[in-house]
Amino acid sequence: MSEQKLEGYFFTTILIVALFLVGYILYPFVGALALAVVLAILAMPLYDRISAYTHRPNLSAILVVIFIALVILLPAAGLLLLLLEELLRLAQHATTLNYSMIPAFLDDVNARVQELFPTVESAIDVSILFQKIGTMAGTLATGVVTATLDVFVKTLLVLIALFFFLRDGHRFVDTLIKLSPLSDKEDKKIIHRLSMVTRSLVRGTLVIAVIKGALVGIGFIIFGVPNPVLWGSIAAISSLIPAIGTGLVMIPAFFFLVFSGAYFAAFGFMIWGILIVGFIDDMLAPRLIGDGARIHPLFILLSVLGGLATFGIAGFLLGPLIFALLIALSEIYRLKIREMHCSAQPSNQ
Repeated sequence: MSEQKLEGYFFTTILIVALFLVGYILYPFVGALALAVVLAILAMPLYDRISAYTHRPNLSAILVVIFIALVILLPAAGLLLLLLEELLRLAQHATTLNYSMIPAFLDDVNARVQELFPTVESAIDVSILFQKIGTMAGTLATGVVTATLDVFVKTLLVLIALFFFLRDGHRFVDTLIKLSPLSDKEDKKIIHRLSMVTRSLVRGTLVIAVIKGALVGIGFIIFGVPNPVLWGSIAAISSLIPAIGTGLVMIPAFFFLVFSGAYFAAFGFMIWGILIVGFIDDMLAPRLIGDGARIHPLFILLSVLGGLATFGIAGFLLGPLIFALLIALSEIYRLKIREMHCSAQPSNQ
């Protein structure tokens, strides 16, 4: 083996190890950094306008960060804290329940299981199952308390990272283009397409999902359904499911009001769902999506659910962002294949 090849292998090994260690260090902050990147992409036109007027990059970035903090991040962090508070309250309630007061029909079900499956040593002990649920709820309560501090830390990190992404974003992009082995033209295509897909995905899908979830939560508050923040958050995710959408949350809430005897509130809640929540797609989607790339709702749903399962709550944004990168790369790949095909045609004639 030549000395030049040995140096190349050695450098590649060190580079891979360094990248792995940096990725391992930054992994806890991936969600916050991804949110900062998306916000920077969305806010870059505003930053460029302010910077052209002030000619002071630091001041322009600070003004944009303050605007985004007041309009987006602080309200979102407040809602997240309310969600954590509701989860904590539910967990504390679950740990204090008297699981010995099991309804009689559950005992009948237990006896019926033993009749149908006599080979089973013992049927399911519902009380033990409920006790395990209570233990899990206690663990959840501890996690909620820890997550409250995490919200403050991650919000501060997003604001700091957003400032630097806005101020130095163009320089970061130029550095990536220089380091990339692809041609500068192809790098710029990828970055432009990624920005376009990200804007379309965030504005046209995730923003609408958040608005629907917020409207469902407001409806819960108006008509007296408990835990509005929790169910509003679930409604935001369920709104990504085609055909079903927010009905996955609103229909059970409607029957909850009916069975509670609140018929007037149930009727009002139904009208709220049809007139206010139901027409969000028709009113806002065309304006928010614009001429951007339209992504099939199935892939958006899978990217959100997969992101949540992999990265936690940050996956609601990080999953679609990774998918947007794949979409951008696949479209650039399709264009390259077409260019190669067109360039090869004259030689075949």
